[in-house]
Amino acid sequence: MKLAIFSDIHGNYKALVKCLEHAKEQGVEQYIFLGDYLGEYPYPQKTMDILYRIRDEYSCVFLRGNKEDYWINLRKDENCDWKNGNHTIKAMLYSYENLKPEDIDYFETLPISSKLEYDGIEPILICHGGPMANRTKLLPDDEKTAEIIAGCEEKYIVCGHTHAQGIVMSGEKTVLNAGAVGVPLGAKGSAQYMLMTSVGNEWEYEFISLAYDIEDVINDIHESGLWDITPYWSRITAHLLRTGEVPHGTVLSEVMRLNEYKDAWYNIGESYWEEALKNWGID
Repeated sequence: MKLAIFSDIHGNYKALVKCLEHAKEQGVEQYIFLGDYLGEYPYPQKTMDILYRIRDEYSCVFLRGNKEDYWINLRKDENCDWKNGNHTIKAMLYSYENLKPEDIDYFETLPISSKLEYDGIEPILICHGGPMANRTKLLPDDEKTAEIIAGCEEKYIVCGHTHAQGIVMSGEKTVLNAGAVGVPLGAKGSAQYMLMTSVGNEWEYEFISLAYDIEDVINDIHESGLWDITPYWSRITAHLLRTGEVPHGTVLSEVMRLNEYKDAWYNIGESYWEEALKNWGID
């Protein structure tokens, strides 16, 4: 059995196409998607169309990431706090406004974790963040992560969410992070996914990084108008694509620190964002 595991596409459909093309060449038998399908990139319907096509043509499993919860919750409460914030949340609103009702309907059907079982092979627990909460981060050398994993019966656990590809824990249990298709950390100019291949009743795994035209993606952000809609968020995205460094959450934490945590993150003024980007060397 050969599996391809994808996480954190964030609307980067060109990176997704690159990963899918490679996976098909490897003779993959099942496609596993761990969530966060949209987020930082334009033309979200292109990503959704690709995912629906793969779902219809191949054996697939889909999970719900924390990003999907934003769209679901906004539809339930159109007066939610963050909707009326400043430009920093406009990428989320852009995605929401370009989704179809049936897209959000589909997100609502997805679980946040699932157990994959195959005859004669060790089962795999898959999740976006953690098994019980899709915003949980399974981190290396972390006591809370160790506690969560101790409560899982599966020998193999695969997650995403942190955008950092690699081994989280090993030993009696193997915990792997598939990385991020669309906004990976530590993968300058590359898109990431993971292969798992059964060998007897166990699994071998391979972390994949694929170079592609990131400047073409950045050009899309400009041409779509998304750069003008949410300039600071887009500058972080472009920097992350080019360098593999400084995720959005890191800059956001700096903005909140500079603001002394006086305001909700979606209401913090532009001057704080400009200073935070300067502090992190983001043009």
